[in-house]
Amino acid sequence: MSAVPTATRDLLAALDPLPHRDRTRRLVAWARTAPDRAQVCADLRRHGPYERRLALLAALATRDTAAVLAATFDPEPSIAATALTAAVRAGVTPADLTDRPAGARRRVYRALRRNPVPAVADALIIGVRERFGDHEAAALLPACGPETVRAWLPDLEHALNPERLMRSHSGIVLTRTGERMAVAPPESRGRIWAEVAGAVLHGDPARALDLLDGYAPEESLPGPPVAYGRLAAHDARRVVRLLTSPARAAWLARTTLPRALLRRLAALPTAELVPLAARLRDHDHALAALLHAVAPSRRAELYDGALADTDTTALLPGAQVMEVLPAAVRAREAARVLTLPSVREREEQVRFCSAYLPWPEASASASAALRSGDADERADGWRLLVAAARRSRDPRTVAQVVVRLGRLRNEQDPVRAAALTALATVAPLLTATSAGGLTGLTTDAVDARDASATTTTALSRLAVDVLTHHVDVPELVEWALRTIDAVSSDANVPVLRRLDTVLRHGQEAVVFDRLRGRIEAGMARGRYGLLFAFTHALGRRAWRLPELQDLLRRTIGPDTLPAVARTAAGLWLADPRTRSRRVAEVLDVDASAIAIGEVWAIVCTSRTDLLDRVLDRPPRGRFVENGKRWVPGPAPRAQRWLPRHQERFVALQARVVADSGHRVWQRAAAIRAAAGAGPAGRELVLRHVDASEVPVAEAALGALVWTDRPDEAFPVLLRYADGDRARVALYAAGRAARYVPPARLAELLGGVLTGAAKVTSRKEAARLLARYAQVDVMAALGEAYADPDTHRDVRAAIVSAARQRLGTEAGWAVLRAAVHASREERRAVLGAYPSGISQRHRRTYAALVVQACRADDREVRRAAFDALGEWWQWLTGVTDLVVDRLTDPDETTPGIGVANLLRAGGDGAFRAALARLVERDAADDDPGGPAADRPARRRVELLAEGAALWSDSRPAAADRAGLVEAARWLAGRDTFLGTATGLLVDLGRLDDLDEVAALCAGRPVVAVRTAQRVGDRLLTMRRRPDPAALAGTVARLAGRGDLAGGLFAVALVAHGSEFGWKTPWRDLLVGLRRHPDADVREAAYTLDMS
Repeated sequence: MSAVPTATRDLLAALDPLPHRDRTRRLVAWARTAPDRAQVCADLRRHGPYERRLALLAALATRDTAAVLAATFDPEPSIAATALTAAVRAGVTPADLTDRPAGARRRVYRALRRNPVPAVADALIIGVRERFGDHEAAALLPACGPETVRAWLPDLEHALNPERLMRSHSGIVLTRTGERMAVAPPESRGRIWAEVAGAVLHGDPARALDLLDGYAPEESLPGPPVAYGRLAAHDARRVVRLLTSPARAAWLARTTLPRALLRRLAALPTAELVPLAARLRDHDHALAALLHAVAPSRRAELYDGALADTDTTALLPGAQVMEVLPAAVRAREAARVLTLPSVREREEQVRFCSAYLPWPEASASASAALRSGDADERADGWRLLVAAARRSRDPRTVAQVVVRLGRLRNEQDPVRAAALTALATVAPLLTATSAGGLTGLTTDAVDARDASATTTTALSRLAVDVLTHHVDVPELVEWALRTIDAVSSDANVPVLRRLDTVLRHGQEAVVFDRLRGRIEAGMARGRYGLLFAFTHALGRRAWRLPELQDLLRRTIGPDTLPAVARTAAGLWLADPRTRSRRVAEVLDVDASAIAIGEVWAIVCTSRTDLLDRVLDRPPRGRFVENGKRWVPGPAPRAQRWLPRHQERFVALQARVVADSGHRVWQRAAAIRAAAGAGPAGRELVLRHVDASEVPVAEAALGALVWTDRPDEAFPVLLRYADGDRARVALYAAGRAARYVPPARLAELLGGVLTGAAKVTSRKEAARLLARYAQVDVMAALGEAYADPDTHRDVRAAIVSAARQRLGTEAGWAVLRAAVHASREERRAVLGAYPSGISQRHRRTYAALVVQACRADDREVRRAAFDALGEWWQWLTGVTDLVVDRLTDPDETTPGIGVANLLRAGGDGAFRAALARLVERDAADDDPGGPAADRPARRRVELLAEGAALWSDSRPAAADRAGLVEAARWLAGRDTFLGTATGLLVDLGRLDDLDEVAALCAGRPVVAVRTAQRVGDRLLTMRRRPDPAALAGTVARLAGRGDLAGGLFAVALVAHGSEFGWKTPWRDLLVGLRRHPDADVREAAYTLDMS
């Protein structure tokens, strides 16, 4: 044999016994020093995938660009893709990149995004877009240089992930967002924010705040609230101004502000936080969270400031708020609440509020409940007593409560459980003097005949918290350990909280020293619950305790039960730094431990040198049932194995597949497991694609794409496109298509598209061609579409594909034809949204939607008109079309549909539709009946409802003059006054009520109905009016002296209840009770200020 093959053999022999990581290191070291590396690597490339992968690794280690480029043509897709990625990172652009499979191209784009080489990306993007369209070019854009990004961004932003682009070109994204916002109508800015908010909020904080100040929606803030924390860290004042905008009050009320954001806002002076606290005062949870975020010394000032403009006489603060108030303010509020008649009349309310008083008063109130004959009242008394002691923050007070808890010996278990559950909340305040009392509590609870799981859980939680807070207090630690031991059993393991999140650094060693004796004593009795619970509770800190690790190692020993050893092995192998070494020791103890999931995974991924040991002979031991042979399950990272390991693994799976004694699902699982084990696994899968048993055959078809050659699997899968296995085969082909070169892909799928395959297969072929093939494939798709024998569902799939290829004339030809074709094809046209279409194509596409609105198919017309509002910015000349639709007596449109149509047709369409319908109603001589009762009039009412919905969805500053004029015109028409006044109320912001009241003069029924509408409008407005301005409106309306103005004022003055009827609201209501109109006076008296 020549020298080169000998050197190759020597290298392979040297690498053979090594685990994967050591094998890689050895190969890299060899490649950098071996004088015959080139010859050996050339020989390796003539062998199988394992040897070729070694050759590629050697080339990467020595930066042998020529060898890396040669590997890009490797027949195995994973090797070729790895080489291609490395070549691009090195600045070498393969000339045939656009001829590579989609999966390989995507890996290149991902590599360039992570390690940008702008010159390479700039050179690639032109060809990529020309051949594969906007979406693939958008995937490459973040890797390009700034100039390219600026030039291409406007055309590609519909296909772009802005957060991905933000990582490399944040300034450009922010600039482009500002440009889009500046030219966009206010109604469209919400859609833009939905696309870019996540990216903008992670950009430069100052520029992000500028964009929010200038263009944020009036009624809300875009993006997730958690993203505002970094903005608050930069400028908390500006964030508070954004949050407290009056228009955003409703949004703020339903939004939970994250703790991180509140902590950053708390850095502001208290006076600057008062507006935010005032916005949150009606929401106990939100206000309590804000108060908790500020220092206790500032909470009183912030709380009082939040309530400064409201009358607190009858205010009942929530429990969450009371808990975070300083002691003095809490006692003040409790004393005030206890004077309220609504509280004094209920004994349980008095007890609850008294618990917030200073300790002597709180103790006296709760103690009275402890003497009750009702068990529920006694339980409530103990809860309140312990809570009051906790609020005192006095360890001596808590010690007194512990002594008093000794009375629980003769109590019922529900009472005992309630008291002990409450006691767990005062663990930080316990002292050594309480150890004796706690011991008595434990003894009484454990010895009680009616002891429940709730009671023992409460004791366990208290003991764990004591360990956490008092690890340096021997008496308390001893009590905690005894309690944990007392409530533990083989079936009842103490629930330990995550100690690694609360213990100080190094404190875990102290806790372990205290617990070690108990743990070892339990192990001696065969009880391992405390060991496992403590290890879980420490998390990663357990890895740093050698003695604890030794206990776990002992538990793996041959004398322990399989379930115990299995758990111990999982915990002992958790540390990634030591698991590779320890796994061999686990197998030394018991070879059958390979059946443990963690052990098998480690052997597969890192200790590949142990595969001979576990695959060559069947393991025997406690982890494998007697009389059964262990067969390994799915093997992660099987491509790291030696070829013989893969072959042996596949042979074991083949025995399962061939054994009819196994259940069919087990045989199918064996095929799936073998798929990833190199050529041997692929051969096994291929042998069973035509199996007689359906689950086995379908498992083989589905597993083909997970073999080492998914590109070769693709034509195999397509062979089943016309059979019963098509649903499985074509689904799998969707993944395999990523590994097939585009030219070959078009050839294979073209045959399916135009052949005799099932309709579902041909539809999937059209989708895959649109997704992975080159842009010019639209010509072939267009020909298939034009074929009159093509099934309508396939044609609809081609139409959907054409939406992805709008850069080609063939795509537009399909869409233009589809608008006049079958219902399925028209619906496919209407399935597009403007955000998914390039800006340059939206006007043309909107014209297609308009054409669909004139279709002869009613269902198509309905879908087209429903979509019309989305395209309103790009529509021209549709007013008559919208008016015809709004007034068509044969078409029923819901209110939201009317709003959508008005968005497309504008104010002119609304006025024209009203005029036509009013004229039609006037000419209708039919008095009405059950079948049809004045249809034109009903349509006017529906039109008014839709106009109100449309108006409410628009920004406050939007021009509504056309709608208002139309409503005024309607008010002058006979019998439409009530509809017109209601519409005027809904269109305004309670600033036109004098005009509306004047219209109601002499029409008391209309006045009453409109007043109800005024009250509803106040409740539903997303932007509440300023309280001072609203009070002025009430005073002005009341001063009119007429029925309508007075009723409107009564509807609005009810808002005063939100301020506790503080001045001027009380005075306004009292004034209305003296109104000259008796009906107004009576309505005012229906409002109860108490």
